[in-house]
Amino acid sequence: MSAPQSKSRLSGVMLTIGLLALAIAIAAGSLLYGARTEGAEFAGADGQAEEVITRIHSDYHPWFSPLVGELPGEVESGLFALQAGIGGIILGGAIGWYAGRLRGRREAADITAHDPTQSG
Repeated sequence: MSAPQSKSRLSGVMLTIGLLALAIAIAAGSLLYGARTEGAEFAGADGQAEEVITRIHSDYHPWFSPLVGELPGEVESGLFALQAGIGGIILGGAIGWYAGRLRGRREAADITAHDPTQSG
């Protein structure tokens, strides 16, 4: 393995370790912050917005109602996990596609740079 390849691989490993550390810090920070806030366990912005709107306009009535109504917690968390999984698949696929495209371009550039019979 040549020096530039080992340096590139080392920087990739360091980047991965740094991103994992950042993800752990964000997760731990959000758990610690959530533990300090009383009565806010899994409180969403929808409920807070509804409270503020009702305080401002007491005669306000929503113009749209949910299609299925209130779901049990297990179903709601399952749908959220499904949504997160689909989003992760799409994001991972896009990153993989762009990484493969970049790798293909680099390999093509290396082939044309090292092969004098190729014109370009």
